Amino acid sequence: MADYTHDLIVIGAGSGGLGAAGFGGAIGLKVALIDKTVKDYGGECLNYGCVPSKALLHVAAQFAGARKASRFGLEVSGKADFSRVMTYIHERQDIIRKHESPDYLQQEYGLDCIVGEAMLTGRHEVSVNGKRLTAPRIVLATGSRPRHLAVPGADLVKQYDNESMFSELDELPDHLVIVGGGPNACEIAQAFRRLGSAVTMLNRGDRLLDNDPAAAAAVLESRLRDEGVAIRHHTEIKRFRDAHIAELVTEGVPEGTLTFSHLAVAIGRQVRTAGLGLELAGVYTKDGDIITDAYYRTTNKDIFTVGDAYGREMFSHGAEKHNTDLWTNLLSPVDRKHQLKNFSWVTFTDPEVATFGLTPGQLQEAGTAYETIEQTFAHDDRAVAADYREGILILYLSKPAFGSAKVLGGTMVAPGAGEMIQELLLLHQLDLDYGKLTNKIYAYPVGSRINQKPARDRAQKRLLSKWTKKALQFAYRLQNR
Repeated sequence: MADYTHDLIVIGAGSGGLGAAGFGGAIGLKVALIDKTVKDYGGECLNYGCVPSKALLHVAAQFAGARKASRFGLEVSGKADFSRVMTYIHERQDIIRKHESPDYLQQEYGLDCIVGEAMLTGRHEVSVNGKRLTAPRIVLATGSRPRHLAVPGADLVKQYDNESMFSELDELPDHLVIVGGGPNACEIAQAFRRLGSAVTMLNRGDRLLDNDPAAAAAVLESRLRDEGVAIRHHTEIKRFRDAHIAELVTEGVPEGTLTFSHLAVAIGRQVRTAGLGLELAGVYTKDGDIITDAYYRTTNKDIFTVGDAYGREMFSHGAEKHNTDLWTNLLSPVDRKHQLKNFSWVTFTDPEVATFGLTPGQLQEAGTAYETIEQTFAHDDRAVAADYREGILILYLSKPAFGSAKVLGGTMVAPGAGEMIQELLLLHQLDLDYGKLTNKIYAYPVGSRINQKPARDRAQKRLLSKWTKKALQFAYRLQNR
């Protein structure tokens, strides 16, 4: 056996790298974890993604709540003090960063944490800070970077993205233009509108949230418009005249100009590959992505990718799933193949849009028969009391010849939807009958009672059929003569 310096080398200390290295260290392996700077430890999620964006949304929700209270007599006015907002965000990051720093990881998990530029220099070799490290297995958790607009005049404009927004933006925009219509674009739009900015969204598609059902996206779009966000579909920037004026096209037709104070782009991400020395290790790319199979192996079978570097679902919990699969494969002779049957994602707007399990596209591709149930919140007591009657629950249920239906997937739009779908996701993951919710006793009036409503409706429909009613009448009269 070769004489290696480490059992495992992990490049990148974001969500993917922390999971890969942390488990290795926890079971007593000698693991090297490498990232460029101390601040890069924690990765995208801590520094530029989940943590700061959710802190921003939390602050924005305070402003929204205060404005809603005006109907009950509270008088409020003004905009956010953006420096105070950013101070709060950075304070939240610092709390979490304490448990993701090199010193903490080294002490807690016994990791060999190295700060420096890592480069693959052989099939089992990494060079960093002039030192040569080797291991039988290497994991690339090198993340991704935001895509930017590449239209004429783009070099004249400061294009803020989720990274620069939380490190370079130092004032509340007067008019923020956001290019994109996905989750990140929607969250940014609502947050800055609530803080006091004028906000315009330019979306090249025909609706928001392409990966969620159209009915769910429509609920969120209606809320954003009600709050004053201007949304323009089928619209793109043709070119920039200067740092604050864009020429627009709508379905290919010139649509005039749009003046803005700040521009944010949320048009997707691309895997980081530059400067890693991939070819020196026999790791190849295609169309900007690292070629990786369904078992997380690159073209060098001893080098793996997880997290955004895998080039598929770019979520922090996606990295968690990748690592669960990867470590199963590293420790077991039976490899686990990547698949998304039990995955979920949440857009953390108000209301939240939470999707889980299999989508209609996946079900159709697999040839799975299913039925779609749409449950409105219009008459849900908690929704009536808390004023979110526009919410919706969409479920995809199996169509068995006998027995109760299974939950195959679905989407909910409601405040706290990301929390409320969890029992539905568990039913799906454990392959349990949806009917098991029928007799569950929920504390009244918790919001998650909505999960039970379609199950009870289905049970009642069966119970109140003509012949069932006759049988129940006979049973009652027999027992109560």
